[in-house]
Amino acid sequence: MTQTNRVSICHVAVGDLWAGAEVQLKVLLSKLVLRPDLNLSVILFNGGRLSEEIERLGIPVSVFPEDEWGSGKMLFELVRKFQRSDMKIIHTHKYKDTILAAPAAKLCGIPYVVRTVHGLREPFEGLEAFKMSLYESIERTVHRLCVNSIIGVSSQIERRYMAEGAVPRVVCIRNGIDLEKKPIQADRWLTRKELGVDAETCLIGTIGRLTPVKGLSYLLQAVPILLRQRANVRLLIVGDGVIRKDLEAQARDLGIGENVVFLGHREDTLELMQALDIFVLPSLSEGIPMALLEAMAASRAVVASRVGGIPEIVDDGVEGILVEPMDVTRLAESCLRLIDSPETAMKMGEQARKKVVQEFSATAMADRVAGLYKELVTSR
Repeated sequence: MTQTNRVSICHVAVGDLWAGAEVQLKVLLSKLVLRPDLNLSVILFNGGRLSEEIERLGIPVSVFPEDEWGSGKMLFELVRKFQRSDMKIIHTHKYKDTILAAPAAKLCGIPYVVRTVHGLREPFEGLEAFKMSLYESIERTVHRLCVNSIIGVSSQIERRYMAEGAVPRVVCIRNGIDLEKKPIQADRWLTRKELGVDAETCLIGTIGRLTPVKGLSYLLQAVPILLRQRANVRLLIVGDGVIRKDLEAQARDLGIGENVVFLGHREDTLELMQALDIFVLPSLSEGIPMALLEAMAASRAVVASRVGGIPEIVDDGVEGILVEPMDVTRLAESCLRLIDSPETAMKMGEQARKKVVQEFSATAMADRVAGLYKELVTSR
């Protein structure tokens, strides 16, 4: 296919984090870049890990430094960049990149804007809740005036934006995990030894940002219940964030400091995942969490909150156990059930792996996104 026949698509993202949405964007681009019919480029508002990962894929990346430029100059530079291009589709991913890049695209006559919604608004209170409501009002206006299609990563998100009615086309394309990469052959027992965990100890773990919406305070509250029933339990918390010190203080106050390990940010999360006996995700809000997909791909038994897109991934009692958010007693009971029945945990882990392979591959996700692009450019 000649260069002139390829559809030019620019992804625009804030890129200030390396978390679920950013990992998902990198996974998507790693598959889209293989398609001869697409010409990809990326604009990020921050340098860092995401920029580095995308550059490794051979995709051109432009960094528009938001901290230096401010919103006015950002909009001006986006317009200038778009005017000099032959882009047909701008694809945005979060609030800030959408309210800047979508209007810029329309000002420049770029035909189509696609926006992926990676999760619904996290719960806030007081002034923060008011601010988020204001942001959502601005976002709805931008959607109505500038966006042609919204991708929701879960059916819950799809229903929410279909009900809003601001955008002509809303579709559900669930997150995917790259199952084609060579699996890491981690030595489970060596990793556990490095962590100081013996074969008789049940290692429960979670991986993600340490923020209030992840519900880790409730997981810590469940640990004393577990210890009263089973002495050989350790909790591994992998990740960093704004509430790390608060969580560490809570663990000390609960008297479980010796049973909880805070590892901070780690690059070897897949190896750590394989060392776990049970993966727990006690979130208060989620889209389609990458950490959960990775745990299932590693055949780990999972206990997770019944929120967001999680019930679309885990059938309760089949691939794992679902609990209501903030239900500390049920969270502990579910972990105890898996501790007391290794056969059940193993069976659920096997079913979890099977589910991810069949329904959540990165290739299938990218094919659906590329299909949406094709529908848009051939609709006129």
